[in-house]
Amino acid sequence: MEVDFKVAPEEKVRKKPSFIKPWMGLKYLFKKPVTIKIPYERVQIAKDYRGFHTLDWKKCVGCNFCGQICPARAIEMTWIEVDGKMEKRPHPKIDYGRCTFCEFCVDVCPPGALGFIENYILTTEWKDEELELFDWVPIHPDKFREINEKFPDYRFPVEKIEFNKETKEVTYYLRDGEVMKFKILGYGIRPPKPPTKPAQKAAAKAAEKNDTKPVEKPTEKKEAGKIEEKKE
Repeated sequence: MEVDFKVAPEEKVRKKPSFIKPWMGLKYLFKKPVTIKIPYERVQIAKDYRGFHTLDWKKCVGCNFCGQICPARAIEMTWIEVDGKMEKRPHPKIDYGRCTFCEFCVDVCPPGALGFIENYILTTEWKDEELELFDWVPIHPDKFREINEKFPDYRFPVEKIEFNKETKEVTYYLRDGEVMKFKILGYGIRPPKPPTKPAQKAAAKAAEKNDTKPVEKPTEKKEAGKIEEKKE
């Protein structure tokens, strides 16, 4: 069965110029604005809204399923040292400059260590030290909820993040005044190599020098002995 399609003439499609319609916008000058002044105004967030991540460091097994499924490649497995002890498994570090908040990583996490919370407001003045907030290892969900009880404004729980390039120490300044400190030892699935001590470095250099010395062949020694005998 064939169907005939009618094409609308150009006269009906083309909009006619109007000098009155632009002036109709003046009526909105006397109405209240509809823009919500976030973060100064609060709004009701939907239940299970996909916001910032939470992480139970004890449950995390470092399987990297979250990093493999992440479509934006926003997750990097990180080896952490807390109170002088290295964690047995690496933990995910999330870059919110790349994250799309799809929460596939939460769905695929086998032990349920990675979760999310309704908080979603991350505002900065675009200073270098403030941009560090976009890249972090999430904190425990219980601590996140504790901060939310004091500050129910859906904002990021960390006010400031400091990173010491020499000691590799990271410091979280939480909104409730608490301070968290840990060291980043390396990245990836495999554990980082332990740092070598100065004495070990010196011994390794000496061994390298001994290995690089030319070894005399036995034939060369025999020929040198024959030459000495002829001279005598």
